[in-house]
Amino acid sequence: MVVERTNLQNYVEYVGLRILMCAMYLLGRSLAHFVGRVLAFVLFHFVPVRKKQVLQNIALSFPEKSRKEVIAIARKTYKTFTKVFVDMFFISKMPDSEIEKMLIYDNEVIDETLARGKGLVLLSAHFGNWELSALAFAKKYTVALIVAKQSNDFVDMMINSFRNKKGFNVIDFQRDDKMSFRRIVRALRKNQVLAILGDQDAGRQGIFLPFFGRLASTPKGPAFFAIRAGSPIITAFGVRQKDGSMKMKVEEIPMPNTGDEEKDIEIINSIYNNRLEKVIRENPDQWFWFHRRWNTLPNEK
Repeated sequence: MVVERTNLQNYVEYVGLRILMCAMYLLGRSLAHFVGRVLAFVLFHFVPVRKKQVLQNIALSFPEKSRKEVIAIARKTYKTFTKVFVDMFFISKMPDSEIEKMLIYDNEVIDETLARGKGLVLLSAHFGNWELSALAFAKKYTVALIVAKQSNDFVDMMINSFRNKKGFNVIDFQRDDKMSFRRIVRALRKNQVLAILGDQDAGRQGIFLPFFGRLASTPKGPAFFAIRAGSPIITAFGVRQKDGSMKMKVEEIPMPNTGDEEKDIEIINSIYNNRLEKVIRENPDQWFWFHRRWNTLPNEK
């Protein structure tokens, strides 16, 4: 049974978030990160929300690791994402010049693909500090960002307001949303970069492909948009460095042409899953293990 949220609940959460933001601003970013580390400790040890999910996801993805190693990765994951959480508060206050310096990447692949004039689909994930990476990327390129709607309307409007002020063309894409689809097509025709995070469970509408040795429902959308628009598609994952900057590896996915669109989508998504799995194995604490990534089973009706 799904319990609908009330406007009062949403507003109370929104006000609480605004108060927390003000408190963070008063502390400053460095001290706020320290508070975040304390919060990570408290959440991991005393607030069991999603902890079981995190430990299970890591254990099943790394069966070769001991329980002690799995717990160590989980602890680091909590620390990583309290850092991301804190940084999200400060994004709206950071000057563009500072944001731009936060991302290190070779733009040769991006410039070459955009030179074709067909737009570009950038396929990334909830990895490292994805919001900061995307903002830094948007300082150089025109980015249309596909986002999922938050359950709290007030918070959703606030976050998207921050994104728009920092230069994003935010597209709140919902399933069967014809207006959003037209905006996506328009962005690619204008030779913009369409940025999408493709690492969440896609439900029954997804395509089931291997990810860490298990079948995971993977979104078809990014590959579908690239194929239909004739746009190149790349993977880009920003690995967080010790100084807080992101080092992003950018690789194009060769566009298949089997004559079968579903098969082409499968090939593109298989490459994406393989590349994402590789970067997670190298930096296991930087992926958002809190997701119910394998929630939809392939044999479900």
